[in-house]
Amino acid sequence: MTLPPPEPPSPRERVTVLNLLPVALTVIAVLLLLSFFGQVAPSLLAITLAVILATALNPLARSFEKRMPRAAAAGLTVLLVLAALIGLGFLAFPPIVSQVAALSDNIPTNSTQLLGLARKWLSTHPQFTAVITDDMLTRMAGQLNTLTGKLTGMLPSLAVLIVGGIATALVTLVMVVFALGNPVPLVNGVLGAVPPRHRVRATHALAQILKQLGAWGRATMLIMLVTGTITSLGFWALGVNNWLVFGILAALGELIPTLGPIAATIPPVLFTLADDPQKALFVLIFVVAFQQFESDVLAPFLIGGAGELHPLSTTIGILLFGGVFGLTGAFLTVPFLIVIKALYQHFYLTEAPDIPDAVAMALISGKVEEQLDREKEAQAQAEKELQEVRDAELTRQAEQGQLNLEAVLEDPAPETNSQPKPPQG
Repeated sequence: MTLPPPEPPSPRERVTVLNLLPVALTVIAVLLLLSFFGQVAPSLLAITLAVILATALNPLARSFEKRMPRAAAAGLTVLLVLAALIGLGFLAFPPIVSQVAALSDNIPTNSTQLLGLARKWLSTHPQFTAVITDDMLTRMAGQLNTLTGKLTGMLPSLAVLIVGGIATALVTLVMVVFALGNPVPLVNGVLGAVPPRHRVRATHALAQILKQLGAWGRATMLIMLVTGTITSLGFWALGVNNWLVFGILAALGELIPTLGPIAATIPPVLFTLADDPQKALFVLIFVVAFQQFESDVLAPFLIGGAGELHPLSTTIGILLFGGVFGLTGAFLTVPFLIVIKALYQHFYLTEAPDIPDAVAMALISGKVEEQLDREKEAQAQAEKELQEVRDAELTRQAEQGQLNLEAVLEDPAPETNSQPKPPQG
């Protein structure tokens, strides 16, 4: 009797990682892009501002183009905008300077003055002495001295930053004139960089980007104007000192969506709180009421479908882009999201089915969860009944001596109507 030859050992299964090199290169490329954008953030801000302003002013330039060449229409558009800004500056500059001077006079220049003002304020409001102790004020004064020293050392850098900001503004103005005066080569260059098979999608995405960027830019300027005007008038009616400066601060806060208006409300409330806590409460109520009016009425009316972005997406974008690029990234959040959304819609969601709102509402209201629970209970009940039938059948087979242990152990869930295998022997 010859034994059969032994079977050759089966090869070991190996896990093969596919596309490891492309994934690694993609990660490295993303990190390099983040580092590059972090280094060129001011230049990126200038370019993006130029594109936004050019797309926002394009409708006005198109209306002038009907009567003059495109280059002349672009120059006239920019000149009109500059004239309006300069005229507004001449009207607002004297009171702004006087209020800034008054505001700087009211700010304590050293810890001794701050400590004296704080103790004077506590003497007129003794109900806060249990919370704010003299030791706490002394420690805060020491921290203020340290902070003042650091800020004083930053003054040269601040001067360089201001000069750089002015230069960036001039360069941005020149780019706006160039982009408005002859935009055709720029658009053709962008589309020409896309492979021909994707050029139609790229055209649709670019059209959506330009439309939404322009609408967002015009809406932002309008909201800044309305916010600054209403806030200044409200502060003036409440008797807030330096009401015009705080109104301009509220207008500038609109440049950073969601978080900017909240941050702009802190200075007027704090300065008013140091003078009159009751008035500070009225200021806070006015600011909160206006922000609700802005978010519920003003912003939807002015912006409409400009960006079509969810507020949560905008807030997350501000945290992410602001964390990577700083204040510049926070300001550029909406333009970045507009570009990302357009590319996502036209290059990824082209064949994806639309999900009805009823599905989302069913998920939010818990209907889907209830349905899944009912199905799970029904399945568990069916399995329980099947197990009871199976156990009864196996018990019967065991009592009759017909239980096939091999079949039961190899197949723990046989069909209930299957016949037991005859015993082998």
